[in-house]
Amino acid sequence: MSQPATPAAGTRAIVLGGGGVAGIAWELGVLAAFEEAGVDLAAADLVVGTSAGSVVGTFVRHGGIGAAFAQQSAPVPTTYEEPARIDAEAVQQQIGQALAGATSEQDARARLGHLAQQVTAGQTGEQRVATFSETLPSAEWPERPLGITAIDATDGTFRVLTAADGVPLPRAVAASCSVPVVWSPVDVEGQPYIDGGMRSATNADVAAGYERVLVIACGPEAPSPLGPWLDQSVEALRAGGSSVEVVVADSASTQAFGTNSLALSTQQPSAEAGHTQGSAIAPQIAAFWA
Repeated sequence: MSQPATPAAGTRAIVLGGGGVAGIAWELGVLAAFEEAGVDLAAADLVVGTSAGSVVGTFVRHGGIGAAFAQQSAPVPTTYEEPARIDAEAVQQQIGQALAGATSEQDARARLGHLAQQVTAGQTGEQRVATFSETLPSAEWPERPLGITAIDATDGTFRVLTAADGVPLPRAVAASCSVPVVWSPVDVEGQPYIDGGMRSATNADVAAGYERVLVIACGPEAPSPLGPWLDQSVEALRAGGSSVEVVVADSASTQAFGTNSLALSTQQPSAEAGHTQGSAIAPQIAAFWA
C-alpha cells in the first residue's frame, strides 16, 4: 500500500498488533477502557489487525469490545487447544538457520513459510478455522473497512485481506493467527498461509495515508529481516504527515502475559492489566482521537 504525499484530512486508523491469547485479552482491556472514556472506536476509517489483533479488530468492527472484555474473566467454552510448549531457544535457532542467506524480506518470509509447512502436530488449520467460526462475534466481514494481515507460506508474499478478497472471515483470522513452527499453516485460496506477526507484530505501515493512527502493541519490536518493525513504520508514518499515538504494554501488563502468551490462564490477568493501563491513558487517547 503506497503512502500518499499528504494524509487525507479527518481520516483515522487503528492498528492492533499480535500477542497470542494474552494479547487478545490485553487489547480488549485497553480498548474497553477507551470506550468507557468515550473514545469512539467505531469511527475509525480503517482497522488493521495482525494475529491477535485480527481477532480484536473483528470485535471492534462488530461492536463487541465490552462483551468480549467481560468474557475474559468468565471464559466461554472453546475448542481452542493450547499448543505444546516449545523450546524457544531451539526454535530461534531453527528460524535463524532458515533465514540464513535470505536475499530480501520476502525471501526471508518464504524461507520461514517453508519451515512452517513442516509442522504437522497440534490442531489442524481447519480445526482452527472452526474455532474462530465459533468464537468471533460474526462469521461475516463487517461493513466498515477491516484489514487482516497474512503471509503466503510458499513465496513470502505479504497480503492485507479484506472483504473484497472473498476469503471467509474466520479463515482470514485463522491464517493471521497461524504462528510459524507453533501451528501448521492455514489454507487460503488453495495456498498455505501464516502470520503470527512475522513480517511485523503490528504492520503499522499499512495505515499509511491516514491523518491519525492509533497503534496498540503488545510489546516493542526489534529490527527484523522479515519486514518493517514498529519504530521504523512509525517514523515513516510521521514523515508522511500522519499523527501517530502508540500504546505499548507496560511492565505490569507484560508480567500478566507470563511465560506462555498462548495459555488460556493468561486471559483474566492480561485483560485486567490492559484495562488498568487503558484507563490511565484514556484521557490522552480521547483527545488524540477526537
